[in-house]
Amino acid sequence: MKHYVPHLIPEKHRVLPDYFRQQNQPEATPVTDPADFLWWAMAAVSALAALLVWSYHTGFSFSLLLLAFFASPWGRHRIEKGLRFYFTPALKAGVLGLLVISCVVTGQQYREQVAQAAEASRLAAIAKQKAEQEANRQAMLRLDSLRTYLTKGDGQLKKGAYAKSIGFYKQAVRLTSEVNGIERQHIWAGLAENYFRTKQHQLAVQQYDALMADGSADPEYHYKRALCYQKLGRKREAIADLYEASEAGYKPATKLYDQLNPLLRKLLYYQTVCCDGSDSPSNAKGRGACSHHGGVCNWNKPMKLFKL
Repeated sequence: MKHYVPHLIPEKHRVLPDYFRQQNQPEATPVTDPADFLWWAMAAVSALAALLVWSYHTGFSFSLLLLAFFASPWGRHRIEKGLRFYFTPALKAGVLGLLVISCVVTGQQYREQVAQAAEASRLAAIAKQKAEQEANRQAMLRLDSLRTYLTKGDGQLKKGAYAKSIGFYKQAVRLTSEVNGIERQHIWAGLAENYFRTKQHQLAVQQYDALMADGSADPEYHYKRALCYQKLGRKREAIADLYEASEAGYKPATKLYDQLNPLLRKLLYYQTVCCDGSDSPSNAKGRGACSHHGGVCNWNKPMKLFKL
């Protein structure tokens, strides 16, 4: 490429002013031969590997990036242009050899790091498994202890040793947070029965309250709570519980309800009752009655007026 000394001829004496201007020649690109494609492939593989291991081992990734740069014809061309020298085959072999050695050393470090991470993960999994096994073992011990207390409490209740029975049930209460609803109800029912038989009516009412709050619908609990209310002088609550037990078909509750509730009953009429529990709005007696409510379950339910 020709280079001219600028401003050697004054501007007014120039015959062809545009001829001597410096032209920016397009940058030449190296001509590649078939072997260059192998170098490009090696550079691409090294660069991809560097990206994959960057977050695990920076040194190994950096060595791979340098190898990709010097292995590619583009990288060698940039080095030759920037440093203004020719990348001889011997120099290229030496640089690439050093980079390969660096990749081997850092790759071994990366391999050891991966092995350590895998070992740590394996140990963590073993520790987690042991913790789960220990938790299951503790849960089984709690469950066995609970069942032991319940069995002993039931046995002492049958023998009439109420104080001992209450003690066993109270031991079981400590484990109620670890058990299901059925076992909680078992504990509360046992305590309620003990308090009922030992005439600790207020404590018995508390246990029956807990049972019913937990969803128990046994009419016997309503009946026995009504007896406790009766002993405590709470007649209105006793009558309400007796009514619930009586409606559920508990015959002792019906008998006591009639005794405690001095009501005068006057028959008003008979009501048709549908199977879903609702009354027939028109008190229908013929075909099609309660057709949208599951049919008729009682054609003649006596409707009475209650007065004190």
